[in-house]
Amino acid sequence: MGGTALSVLTPYAAERVEPILVEEMTAEGLIRYDPDPNDWYSADGLPYGYYLQSPDTETDPEELQLVERASGATMRCDIGLHIFVSNLAGRPALARMAQRVARRTDGWVFVEFHDPPAAELLHRLADAGRCIPVGDAVYLDAAAMAAWIAHPDFHVVK
Repeated sequence: MGGTALSVLTPYAAERVEPILVEEMTAEGLIRYDPDPNDWYSADGLPYGYYLQSPDTETDPEELQLVERASGATMRCDIGLHIFVSNLAGRPALARMAQRVARRTDGWVFVEFHDPPAAELLHRLADAGRCIPVGDAVYLDAAAMAAWIAHPDFHVVK
């Protein structure tokens, strides 16, 4: 898949997640493309989409166990949000939607970094919410994701 994607792991079932996801995409100003309801467009024509799948489809089993231990719940759905083009301007909207969906579904956003995250950054994110480092990436709860979005070095990779 081209473009950029963010993943949100949640203990909610896909049937419960999808209406929340649709509400948040609409709140971000995206418009659903009638021929394919999983495709959405921003006012400036950027193409977005989503998919819902089992959390163990793409998530490493050890990472999944870390998130489940930290949350105290079994993850039941992996929400994939993506923008189909490599467009830097569309990435903040993607991050905001992921953060709001995570907040509403007790979810965790998977965030990759350009470079391994500095200890100071990890500490700042952990102070804001919950942060699980995994190599050059982290799983952030909604509060930590909000702090990452507000951080001057904010970026989305993938």
